Amino acid sequence: MAAARFANLPVAWRFALRELRGGLSGFRIFLACLALGVAAIAAAGSTNEAVQRGLEADARVILGGDLEVELTYRPPTPDQMALMDSFGRTSLTSELRTMARGGGDSTLVQMKGVDDAYPLYGAVELDPAMPLSEALAQRDGTWGTAVDPALLARLGIDVGDTIRLGDLDVEVRAALIVQPDRANRVFSFGPTVLLANPAVEATGLVQPGTLIEYETRVATDRVEDLRAALTREYPDAGWQLRGLDRAAPGFERFLGNITLFLTLVGLTALLVGGIGVANAVKAFLDSRVNTIATLKCLGASSRRIFHIYLIQITLIAALGIGLGLVLGALVPFAASGALKGLLPVEAKAALYPWPLVKAAGFGVLTALVFALWPLSRTRAIRAAALFRSVVAAPGGMPHGRDLLSILVLAGLLAALTIATADNPVLAAWFVVGSVVSLALFRGAAWVVKALAARQSTAARGRPGLRLALANLHRPGAPTASVVLSLGLGLTVLVAVAQIEGNLSRTINENLPDQAPTFFFIDIQPDQVETFETTVAEVEGASIVQMADMIRGNITHLKGDPVVIENVDPEVRWTVRGDRGLSSAAEPPSNAEIVAGEWWPADWQGTPQISLAQNIAEGLGVGVGDTVTVNVLGRAITGEIANLRNVNWGSLSMNFSFLFSPNTLAGAPRTWIATVQADGAAADQLERLMADRLSNVSALRVKDALDAVNQVIAAAGNAVRAVAAVTLLAGALVLAGAIAAGHRRRVYDSVVLKVLGATRRDVLRAFLVEYGILGAATGVIAVAIGSVVGWAVMTFVMREVTWTWLPWIAAGTVLACVVVTLGAGFAGTWRAMGVKAAPLLRNE
Repeated sequence: MAAARFANLPVAWRFALRELRGGLSGFRIFLACLALGVAAIAAAGSTNEAVQRGLEADARVILGGDLEVELTYRPPTPDQMALMDSFGRTSLTSELRTMARGGGDSTLVQMKGVDDAYPLYGAVELDPAMPLSEALAQRDGTWGTAVDPALLARLGIDVGDTIRLGDLDVEVRAALIVQPDRANRVFSFGPTVLLANPAVEATGLVQPGTLIEYETRVATDRVEDLRAALTREYPDAGWQLRGLDRAAPGFERFLGNITLFLTLVGLTALLVGGIGVANAVKAFLDSRVNTIATLKCLGASSRRIFHIYLIQITLIAALGIGLGLVLGALVPFAASGALKGLLPVEAKAALYPWPLVKAAGFGVLTALVFALWPLSRTRAIRAAALFRSVVAAPGGMPHGRDLLSILVLAGLLAALTIATADNPVLAAWFVVGSVVSLALFRGAAWVVKALAARQSTAARGRPGLRLALANLHRPGAPTASVVLSLGLGLTVLVAVAQIEGNLSRTINENLPDQAPTFFFIDIQPDQVETFETTVAEVEGASIVQMADMIRGNITHLKGDPVVIENVDPEVRWTVRGDRGLSSAAEPPSNAEIVAGEWWPADWQGTPQISLAQNIAEGLGVGVGDTVTVNVLGRAITGEIANLRNVNWGSLSMNFSFLFSPNTLAGAPRTWIATVQADGAAADQLERLMADRLSNVSALRVKDALDAVNQVIAAAGNAVRAVAAVTLLAGALVLAGAIAAGHRRRVYDSVVLKVLGATRRDVLRAFLVEYGILGAATGVIAVAIGSVVGWAVMTFVMREVTWTWLPWIAAGTVLACVVVTLGAGFAGTWRAMGVKAAPLLRNE
């Protein structure tokens, strides 16, 4: 029956299918490597699609309307509101940061004022349940508020207690469980406090220059008409217009970056797994030596034999890719419950074809690229050489056409990586980095083999050590596979650990000596003297720096409107929203002028700008170019007079944009200050400021540093967890390398035992081999990982001093030795268990 089924198929297909009836023995590692990488890529893409669909489904709720009109410092004028009202329902909200006091403590909060129409879409959920209007209403002269539960915990208060905001005492009437437009902001300065708009005015915090954002949401089916009318009627209003396509831009950027990172990690695992694919194919062909030799003796051409095994490899690869696709497609369904409390939207779990097609493409190309190399070696090898392969493994470069095919497929793999990435530049660097890394590790493996060859000659008189060294450089040795696979994953971990360790060391050891204790913000001009007097009253407290500040939007560069796509991604944040602007008569003491000259202190001419060098490079401007900013609806064009090298890592007061004093004269600016104070003085100063200047917000730098430490630790843990996928792929490759050399191990152990070696002698020699291999791989990973960490700290995080951390090196080498010894011991023990007699009879 089986023969009849195969009878009408071409010869290569018939042979391939018949051999596969024997099962998938020897291909478990092959399947696992492909399935792991494909599953990681499919899972990242499918989860991203699920969250994106959730964003699209809830876009109106997240945005709070069909169009959002945002202004800084001032609300829309009555005429502007009338225009928006003519297009549909409107809701006006305001947001500012301030200090909330209650329960004998104080903390920074994000205060949000809302009107009766809020929210236009979605619903606010409170605990205890009640209408939002009831929670925020004024009763017996006292306004109500709904607050984030985190605020209750921080201040140690309960619903029904009173907190003070500015000059106003408000009653906490409910905990804010669900806020429909929460995803609008990826980052906030503290727990949210909801108030009615009139209550915000009653706090006394809204003063000229106070940093407050007014957001008008419009529910309308004529979004583009409204957008055009607002732009036409008020071209210099300085507002930001946001539609449903950008309901949560910050979150979408964050999600896109995470997805790209996970995809690249999955691709890394797939590339590492590709080495396992090559090992598995090599091991499979080694086990088919007699079959291939027999077919050649019977007249089968090299081309036909190549096609037989290419078909088999392709079918098995399809199975592995299919397993990976199934696992990846199921991840959104399995993770939707876990993500529900972590994401501001509900992920829409479903089967999304494009991520699966993309993952399948990566899997197919990777399998072919790494399988063709060992497959191609069967073409030009004579039958006699194949019969001798137990002691002389087939080698050599692939056939010319096969080598060309490998290069073309590798090019397609690189092109697919770049073409399907949201950030093609980063993906291109990943491709380059992958090629360089593979070349470096391959070169390192060659060095290890060369050193082993040299030292094995010098190890005469120590047969165990000589055998171990010989096994590292002999033909078919797993040295290259182990160095490539384990080394890549360990390098990532070393680099991450070195970067994280250096950042934490800088924050915890260096910065506290030079960083200020407080940042005080929203100091009104008429409060500067009171502020200075209050600081002077506290023994142990002193003002480090003070500066005026106002917010503005960058609208034009070199006279042309800003096109965000033309701005370097690293500095696009400068043109996405409003930026902090300041003025100075003298150059800052903590900055170095690297181009141009500073203006005279009494400059009254054309507005001058001092710009941070890295920002200027990202914006594509330099000395002599013009930059236009919109401040309170007024366009101000200044000429770049100089560029500064700013030490952002000092935590001193720094501004990307500094203007000559005449530029912002008359604008309703506020002041910010940095203050240094010891422990007792800091607490006393914070209490005095809360009593005398209730509108001034105090940010403790220590709290910010603690938060940064938590972020660094969380990011490090996340990267390590994801890098574990690469390490798992490396472990699979190591297992595959052991399996690929199993026949060789059996042969060697039998010969050695026949020559008089004991089981202990052979086992010790093999373990020395894997110990040396593990140590060498660990040292190489430490060297390359440390260089990567140094490069990131030196050229990306320029303000952080690099220090090599030796304990990370020791831990990495030890871990690598343990892993390779464990895998080597398992493989060697199996080989030692094979009896010599049956093998010798076969020989």
